[in-house]
Amino acid sequence: MKTISLKKRIALVAVAALGSTLVTVAPANAAPFGQSNVADVTAITLTTVTSTPVVGTAVKVNAGLTVATNTGSAISVKLIGTLTTYATTYVGTTASIATATGSAATYTGTGITAGSAAAQVLTLQTGAAAGLTAGSVASSSTVGVGSFSFTPAAAGTYVLTVWNDALDGGVTNSVDLLEAKQTVSITVAAAPVATGGASILNLTSGTGTLITAGSTGDTSIAPAVRTLATIAGGAGVVVKGSTGAALNGATVAASISGAGMVLVDTSTTATAGTARSSSVSTGASNIAYVHVSGDGTAGTGTVTITVTDAVSGASSTVGTFTVQFYSSTVATLTATQVYSVLGAARTTGCAAVACTWTTYSTGSAGKPAVSIVAKDSGGNVIPGLTLSATISDATVIGSSTIVAVTDATNDYVGLGGYNASVTGATGVASGKTATVTYTYTNADLTKISSAAIPFTTGGTTIVTESLAFDKTSYAPGEAMVVTRTAKDSAGNSVADGVASPAVTFSKPVGGTAPAAGFYVKGASATSATTPTVFAPATGGAFSASMTGGDAAATVRTASSSVTDANAGLLTQIDALNAKIVALNALIAKIMKKLGVK
Repeated sequence: MKTISLKKRIALVAVAALGSTLVTVAPANAAPFGQSNVADVTAITLTTVTSTPVVGTAVKVNAGLTVATNTGSAISVKLIGTLTTYATTYVGTTASIATATGSAATYTGTGITAGSAAAQVLTLQTGAAAGLTAGSVASSSTVGVGSFSFTPAAAGTYVLTVWNDALDGGVTNSVDLLEAKQTVSITVAAAPVATGGASILNLTSGTGTLITAGSTGDTSIAPAVRTLATIAGGAGVVVKGSTGAALNGATVAASISGAGMVLVDTSTTATAGTARSSSVSTGASNIAYVHVSGDGTAGTGTVTITVTDAVSGASSTVGTFTVQFYSSTVATLTATQVYSVLGAARTTGCAAVACTWTTYSTGSAGKPAVSIVAKDSGGNVIPGLTLSATISDATVIGSSTIVAVTDATNDYVGLGGYNASVTGATGVASGKTATVTYTYTNADLTKISSAAIPFTTGGTTIVTESLAFDKTSYAPGEAMVVTRTAKDSAGNSVADGVASPAVTFSKPVGGTAPAAGFYVKGASATSATTPTVFAPATGGAFSASMTGGDAAATVRTASSSVTDANAGLLTQIDALNAKIVALNALIAKIMKKLGVK
């Protein structure tokens, strides 16, 4: 019988315990010739360079290394990268590995193989001058020893795994236990799609102008003459994707319903429309222009703008705008009077390309003395005319200046409107009357006139003035109308635009006390329909006062009162107590008759 030593018996027992699986542990320094040892690369870092990965755009990842002390010759490091997680519909494209940064060495390799998640090798060159020795190159968005890239064709999560293939397992084997490894997870979003909701419509008038992202437009462009091929204006379209960023290559289309024709191109030059619908691809840009012109008919044209994504073919509406086409023949002139009392040699009202109607003034912030609107037979407004004024008595009214509105953004009436001021004749006395009629003569010599607008004259010096409430008493907090009036030496209303004084109160009131203003038809009052001043909250008498505009600066006052709510309540309580006393007396009388004690 063969004798087995105790040491050998223990070894056999250990092998039997392992069963049929063999475990091979490579020594720490095992590596093919010229290849790095397992211990040479102690860590790998990965940084995604692409900040917002999207479908159809290459995604780049930089790789960095930490290398242990190596006292021998320069080493060669082989990094293998593969997508261990990827969208099931992934189709990659070949991309080259970038030249290393942060080191004197250069590296070779290719991108991830097209069509799958197959691994690719990044080999660091050998040689004393170019080899990698002890130290580290940490990866960042701009630095690495090299990079891996892939182009996703579907949205989803991708995981790139990179390891140091020191044991030469190759691309078909999983990473070996002792080899340095790192992963990075990358979320890929769907590619942006051209969308009307994100795109911007900016309107122009008459000429094309370059527009910028973030600009806004009106809902309609300036009215235009209906003449065939006469340019009305247009719009610029800034195409954006679903992410809000500029998106090139979309198709921009426009169609018009009603009057007018359109043309879509990429030129800022104003051009006449040629058809009822038109489209263009923006190509390498994301801006297109929609040009609109007349087709010979008057009326409203509504333009609808759409964008179509070049990849998905999805279309969406950017927005709509309108164009009012008019006939050049005036059918009506409608004059609306705003001021009616003139002063001698005094100009009343705003005559400017834009009157905002915010206060009494002869400047652009004021209201015109007369507002005029010109329209054709279809009710379309007609801008840009030259109107005339006919005065019935030149000794009363000296002149009337008429200015066509050209600033549609700031004017109260808008294009097709005309602002007129009226000037009293020099030396005219108070109490005189005259009229102004506004006219226009068409090309066929037909004369169109407005109604005659009547004016009276008043002095500009206040002689008598008064202040009044609209009620003798108010409930607490009730709306009040406070009226100031002024007359000249002839007892007529002072001229419109003469200053009215501010009003103060003896008790705190609600809202805002009437500030200094202007007399119109001899009065300056707070509004009854939109009140701004309210009665005091406490009961009792109170007063209003103002320093008059007459030569003596006479203080004018008015008195009113607020019903005492508590007094009314006490009266109700007294009446209730009286009823209770009477009821008690009746109950006592009934009990006496019944013999109840």
